[in-house]
Amino acid sequence: MKAYFKEIIKDSKPTLVVFLHAAEQDEVDVKYLSEAMAAKYGERVNVQRVDSSYNHKIAEEYRISAYPTWILFKEGEELMRESGSKTVSELSDMVDRAL
Repeated sequence: MKAYFKEIIKDSKPTLVVFLHAAEQDEVDVKYLSEAMAAKYGERVNVQRVDSSYNHKIAEEYRISAYPTWILFKEGEELMRESGSKTVSELSDMVDRAL
């Protein structure tokens, strides 16, 4: 998974990654938000979910300490990071700044 993750975030188009933990109650909201963002931006933005309970090495590498954590990457570089519950509007503002 780690090599696959590195390839995804190297893309020239923005990649919005949400780190979640399966045990957290916000999992359903995070799934809805990530799907809404993917539908809104289509091919212009990659949207990925990473379950830190299964991918703890990636979570450790990116110093994830709160769930959910949303990180926007472009060409392998972290552009922005937000933690906690977000709305589609808040996430859109984050992504729009990178487009």
